[in-house]
Amino acid sequence: MLQPSDSTDNILETATVFPQALEVRQADESAPDAASLPQPAQPADNTLETATVFPHALDSRQAATVYIRSIPVVTLVGGELETLSASRGTVAVASDAQEPQRRADAVVARLQSLAASSNADAIVARWDSEDESFVVAWGDEPLITLDEQTILPDTTDNPGEDALHIANRLRRLLGDAPPLARIEGLPEPAAAAAAQVGVVSSTLTGMASWYGPGFHGRRSASGEVFNQNDLTAAHRTLPFGTRVRVTNLSTGQSVVVRINDRGPFGHGRVIDLSAAAAGNIGIRASGVGRVQLEVLSAE
Repeated sequence: MLQPSDSTDNILETATVFPQALEVRQADESAPDAASLPQPAQPADNTLETATVFPHALDSRQAATVYIRSIPVVTLVGGELETLSASRGTVAVASDAQEPQRRADAVVARLQSLAASSNADAIVARWDSEDESFVVAWGDEPLITLDEQTILPDTTDNPGEDALHIANRLRRLLGDAPPLARIEGLPEPAAAAAAQVGVVSSTLTGMASWYGPGFHGRRSASGEVFNQNDLTAAHRTLPFGTRVRVTNLSTGQSVVVRINDRGPFGHGRVIDLSAAAAGNIGIRASGVGRVQLEVLSAE
């Protein structure tokens, strides 16, 4: 009788790729039902999980997403799709249409190899200063480099935040490792730059939000015209003109803002950033983010 594999710690031992036809047909044309499609092999032990690659369209582009335990982890994006016939609903793809799936297959294969010999707590999100890119790595080995073709499935539109989310999903799904709080290797603000705006007089943490388009050009509480493209912020009590260094605790990105307005008025939020300031620390897409505030005073 066949016995279950002893490699019960390798939760990626079973990987399945579901091919996708290069032609999308109308609903009235013949198509196999779901029961006739290839099904993933069932693991011999419940500790073995299934990794799958699902090819799909993303807007007008070909893409493929890697799933682990039915959770989307990373999406690989390829070339443009071109509609040939609206009447038949057929779609043609470029000659490199399978390229996202090949890249996704390579990610799954690498995860299989690394899961067999490494612990999930070695998975990190890292800033590569040489290539100036955010990377998800397993120990010293780069696994995924974030760019326009490699994104979080529910992308934040910020490569740093995407890298942190991908790393934490892999850590949880491949070994229940605790989540990371920040990205490794991000440069600290230069000491000289910090000296130019003052020294830290107080520090606190909380949630930041941002505002912009609806208030652009209107008078702020300080009397000056609000410009969403300036590095300013609203705070409930700090004197106007106070400079505050705001650091996104998820990514380590920082910006120095000047208080020129009152707010925020949402419960649990400690500062309301201009659109430009929010973009500098990567919270425009999410709308809010947990931050550290360092109130700066002149020496």
